[in-house]
Amino acid sequence: MKSIFLVIGMTVAVCACATKPINTRTARSTPADRIFAPELMQAAEDRVELIVARDAGAMGSGCMTAVYLDGRKVSTIDNAEKVTFHIAPGRHILGTGPNPEGKALCRLGAERARRETEIIAELGKPLKYRLALSANGEISVMPTAF
Repeated sequence: MKSIFLVIGMTVAVCACATKPINTRTARSTPADRIFAPELMQAAEDRVELIVARDAGAMGSGCMTAVYLDGRKVSTIDNAEKVTFHIAPGRHILGTGPNPEGKALCRLGAERARRETEIIAELGKPLKYRLALSANGEISVMPTAF
């Protein structure tokens, strides 16, 4: 009987550590002082809206996460924040990982832990991506409907 409770408790503890998606409509925006590509903040008819949202949850909440576009660090994003960019149509690489300029353990393994995915930006088709941390601390970047 004790082992059943132990297994249930461990399962709940592990699940509680993983992050959960946030609603991009109501999420707070990343402050301007953590955006390193201000030219990507201007909406225009020839640009595609790209929203990048970082999940909410206790996992990794003490550290900023870097956001990369085509290999360039364009922002750092905190727990449960979003950042909206306006990018040129075409193929891009969206990446994330620990902030290499973070404090102490927050920058540990920043280059090794970086994850990237290809995105195709098409006019009239906004893009939404989420940054999630798994229970084992691995970050991922993936499309989202939230």
